[in-house]
Amino acid sequence: MLDRFHVIRWFSAGLTAVRRDVQRGGSQPAGRAFDPQVFKARFALLRRAGTLADTDRARLDALFDTHPRLQAAWQALQELRGLYDADDHQGALQALDRFRDLYETGELPEFHDIVNTFIEWSHEILNWHHTERPSNGRIQGTNNLLQTLRRTAYGFTNPHNFQARGLLIT
Repeated sequence: MLDRFHVIRWFSAGLTAVRRDVQRGGSQPAGRAFDPQVFKARFALLRRAGTLADTDRARLDALFDTHPRLQAAWQALQELRGLYDADDHQGALQALDRFRDLYETGELPEFHDIVNTFIEWSHEILNWHHTERPSNGRIQGTNNLLQTLRRTAYGFTNPHNFQARGLLIT
């Protein structure tokens, strides 16, 4: 089973790729911003539709009027998030069907690798609805503490000291 955070991060990478392409004007050289409004909206684009402030929503609506491909990518991300917002496995499959309809238009080639990854891991992703919706956040937090300890303990010659300090902080 795959946790929600990492799967959403995959999907967000597709939207970011579309945003960068739109921002650069498709054929502009890398690093040259074609539309600064697209760049300014990068954080609002990654938020859920239900959590957007009215000003952010108005800014995105204006942006979508001029860049329909960006709107298609944003809607695709919202549908993919619907996988996890669904109450059951059937609702997740319906959200996946809505994403497929958006993807099949051919406007989002940046999502191609993400769709392939999703197909490869679909069983593990959809199993999230058959469990009690766990997260590996606690493990990641512990891992972060141990990595921080390792960096600060650089130069320790006794591995038992590192082991003892690791047990103390976790």
